[in-house]
Amino acid sequence: MSQYQLRVYTLRSSEALVAYESIWSKHIPGMAKHRITTHGVWTGPAAPGSEVPQLYALVSYRDADDVQERLDAYLSSPEFRADMEGFDIGQIVDLAESVLAPTADSPLR
Repeated sequence: MSQYQLRVYTLRSSEALVAYESIWSKHIPGMAKHRITTHGVWTGPAAPGSEVPQLYALVSYRDADDVQERLDAYLSSPEFRADMEGFDIGQIVDLAESVLAPTADSPLR
């Protein structure tokens, strides 16, 4: 069974969201090299009362892998640095990470 993680990025502006959406398409193959599988990437409108948009990514790790170890390996990789080149990381104003356990009947196991 895989370990799943929902990553929610809150961006400073709609323009930052568009730029980061493009970066996420670059992240997918680099993450795969570090045994992180991307199942989907979505954008969402700003929350009520807020003007900041969000990007959601559902990723998974192999059952025996340490999630933080795999993520740290990717974040320190040349692939990640190349993906982020030219993007101001300050445009990400928040990142929420939730490790999710699939239920017995979940299609994603």
